[in-house]
Order: sequence, then C-alpha cells, then structure tokens
Amino acid sequence: MTPHRLGTLGLRAMQVSGAVLLAALMTGCGGQSGHVITAPAQHAEPGLPPATAPGTSVTQDTTPAERPATTTAQNTGAQATPRTSTAQAQANRVERCHTSMLTGSLQPTEAGAGQRYAELVLRNSSNETCTLYGYGGLQLIDASGKPLPTTLERTPNLGPSLITLAPGATASKTLHWTAVPHEGEPADGPCQPTPARVEVIPPDETDPLSITWQGGPVCGFGSIDGSAYHQ
Repeated sequence: MTPHRLGTLGLRAMQVSGAVLLAALMTGCGGQSGHVITAPAQHAEPGLPPATAPGTSVTQDTTPAERPATTTAQNTGAQATPRTSTAQAQANRVERCHTSMLTGSLQPTEAGAGQRYAELVLRNSSNETCTLYGYGGLQLIDASGKPLPTTLERTPNLGPSLITLAPGATASKTLHWTAVPHEGEPADGPCQPTPARVEVIPPDETDPLSITWQGGPVCGFGSIDGSAYHQ
C-alpha cells in the first residue's frame, strides 16, 4: 500500500472517530438539556417564617397588651366590693329601739271644743344608737290595772319614716281623741272611765312601756287617732 493510501485511510479513521465522539457528546448534552432548561424548584430555607407570619406576629402582640387594662378594671371593681360591704355592715349594726332602751312621757298640746291632742314622746335612754320606724301600739289602763276600751286608728298624715335615735334623742307620736260623748255613751257624766296610765308598745316590739296618762277620759269608746313616730 502506498503512503498516500495510508494517509487517506488514517484521515478517514480520524473523521469517523471524531464523528462518533461528537455524537456521544451531543447525546450526553441532550440528555441533560431538559434539566438545564427547567428551573429548579425554590425551597424555603429552614427557619424562615411564611409571608404572612410578620402580620400574624403583630396581631398576637397587640392582644396581650390590651389585657392589663381589663385586669385593672376588674381589680378596681373587686376593691369596691369590700367598701360596700363595710358600709352595709356598719348600717346593720344599728339595731331598732327595744322597749328596754326607751322611756316615755305624754305631753298634752291642744284642747278646745271637746278635742284633745298630745305628743307621746319616746326617749332613747340607752348608750347605743337605735332606730324607730312605724306606728306601734298602745292600751289604756285604769287605776286597778285593768285594760280599758282602746281603738288606735292610724293616720296617714306624718306617715312612717326611719328615725335614728342617738342616746338621749327623742321621737314623738301625735295623738288625737275627743272628750265629747258618742251615741251609746253617758252624756251626764264621764263618757268612759278615766285612764290612769297607757301601755305603749314601740314599733316591732311586744313588751309594753308604761306611761302616766293625764289626758282625761277618751270618748268614742276609747278611739284615738295616732300618727307614725316622727321628729
């Protein structure tokens, strides 16, 4: 074989080898072309909050900041309760006036045309403050200690009011009766026996307080009009 022929064959072999190598390179590149063109997925780095996290974080911080104001209001109300309870306890310590705490007297005021008026006075003779409220009761008694006919009518004028009696203070009840005989009573003498005393029952009490009566006979079968206690 001539040198020229050998050269030609060598050149062709190099061309074939080059073509094969080029094809292999193109094939390898083509297999990766899809991955190169497609952008890789973006993954959030660990520790980074989502996009809405900052806004959420602000809302959560604001809510606890409002709680102290609510707590303060609740504490304020809680502190007011003991004060109210203390005031009520002090008011409850003032008891009503019991019969044993009182002394009484009858003070005539007006007389004319057969009408009689008097003030039934109760005095707090104890060392404690007490209260009176209402009308109470009374019973006329003769000199022998026997009860006489007595009818106490309540008058709306000077109705009930709560009266606080300090030691030594007084409250009174206005009484009105008549000295003119009613039908069925003697007209030529005393209409009724003259009372020697009157037993007074303070409001809400059951024990009587004995007071000297100086108002003469009570006509109308012992009918007396009485106001509530007042000052």
